[in-house]
Amino acid sequence: MRPLKLILFTLVVATVAAGLLMAQDDAAKAADEQTLAPPAVTLQISGPGAVDPSTIKVGEPVNLDLYFSNDKDRRGFSMGFRIISPDIKRIEHIPDSGNGLNDAGDVKGYNGFENKSIFDLGGVWVNEKSWDGILPDTAGLAGVTVRTFYEPHDMQKVVSMAIRVLEPGTLVVDSSFFPPGGYWQYGNTEKAAWGGPYEFKVVEE
Repeated sequence: MRPLKLILFTLVVATVAAGLLMAQDDAAKAADEQTLAPPAVTLQISGPGAVDPSTIKVGEPVNLDLYFSNDKDRRGFSMGFRIISPDIKRIEHIPDSGNGLNDAGDVKGYNGFENKSIFDLGGVWVNEKSWDGILPDTAGLAGVTVRTFYEPHDMQKVVSMAIRVLEPGTLVVDSSFFPPGGYWQYGNTEKAAWGGPYEFKVVEE
């Protein structure tokens, strides 16, 4: 990650972690929010390399799709993910330069996460702490709103990470902690429930 982008990402996450940007305090909205489930983050796979929900084919492109839900108006979020394996040494991040949230373009946003329509302080930031394909790989995501809110929504795909697994074995995607916040946050104090770790069998046929 370039130094300037790293500084900006750090400021975004620090803002969320400090609790300076809080959920809107509105009694009418609070009544509506009671019908929504607490915020959660899950993961699914898609693309040619997705044999079934828990199996990936060697050498084929596969997307690690993150699904978020949100239960109230919020001002920001920060969270991290890691790709690990007990026996796979290396994966490939499939580039699509200029068409993603990061410089390489392998991390893409959807449903408002792809631009600044929700997180208008620079969009969704990606901190590629170790994102070179040599496992483990770790990345952080963060976003802050200024003039808008991150509004409530049901579970939907918001971020996708395109990879190719180069050898058979077991691949795991789990939550991760990363600086400066050091922990997951939705708004100022809450954490979204994580559905993982997600374990995938990687096969040649």
